[in-house]
Amino acid sequence: MLLLRDAVIRDLMADADVVTGLERMLSRPTEGALELPPRITMDVSGARGFHRLMPVIAYDTGYAGYKAMNYHPVHGVRYVIAMTDLETGELVAMLDADWITAFRTAATAAIAVKHLAPSNARQVTVIGSGTQARALLEASATVLRPDRVLVCSRTVANREQFARDLSTRLDLDIEPIGDTTAALKSADVVLSAIRAGSEPVIRGDAVREGALVCGISSVRPQHREVDMDLWSRSRVVVDDLPHVRESGDGLAATELHLTSEQEVKELWQVLQDPAQGRRSDSERVLFKSVGTAEQDIALAALVVRRAREAGIGQVIEDFPAVRPIQSRRRSPQR
Repeated sequence: MLLLRDAVIRDLMADADVVTGLERMLSRPTEGALELPPRITMDVSGARGFHRLMPVIAYDTGYAGYKAMNYHPVHGVRYVIAMTDLETGELVAMLDADWITAFRTAATAAIAVKHLAPSNARQVTVIGSGTQARALLEASATVLRPDRVLVCSRTVANREQFARDLSTRLDLDIEPIGDTTAALKSADVVLSAIRAGSEPVIRGDAVREGALVCGISSVRPQHREVDMDLWSRSRVVVDDLPHVRESGDGLAATELHLTSEQEVKELWQVLQDPAQGRRSDSERVLFKSVGTAEQDIALAALVVRRAREAGIGQVIEDFPAVRPIQSRRRSPQR
């Protein structure tokens, strides 16, 4: 079993083309390539956070596995991915999944930007200034080179630091701004990575015609990110419809009968048939993502392959122990 820690993964994947590799896997090139059951989320009593388990079988990668997430309101969030070889049943890798979680979400959004942004996109607005917002812009900059980027967040120091850091790293013109409505009204592409609360932050009347909005923040049932005016007036594409229906935005849309399979398309359908996505440059498009174990295991498979090629990681022998299957023995005849 190969153990890969967060620092090792970040160094290993610093120059990797994550978007291209993930796009190929998420397109589901073979029929029946995926088994993705509902995630399990358990709230810990006493407001001590929650524990989540996300299982998956991804036949195209050759792995089954799961991601476990533990959120503690004081001490933070921890992620781990376990990968099992489908041919042997062996636990082949365990990975610290902090980087993977940030970049699988960001890379999936970048794939959406690649296929769903208007052809004349020139300005990007980032809502949020944390780790996930940074990852979103970094990944999207590999498929779109905007003339101007606005970053909007509540904390002045955070948005100014974001602009300084990423202007240099990505060679982009990035301007911090405090007015969310103004930042949205001028955007061709909106990348939203906020700390979602109970009220939507992105409203339809602030989003211009033809814009693409990528929202990744409303995951839990009590959290909201986009309002129903935007949802109802947009072409909606999601990463996984059953999981999106469990989010706060998805629940609100379902109550309004806006989440049928006829009205909402999944990203893999767009990758296989672009006609399922944007139909004109004047059409608003909403890409709603909640993150799935499919994305986790696909990116983890890329990480493990590179680690093996580089001979990197800690090898732990014979873990866990295997219990052989004992064939039935006939009772001796008397």
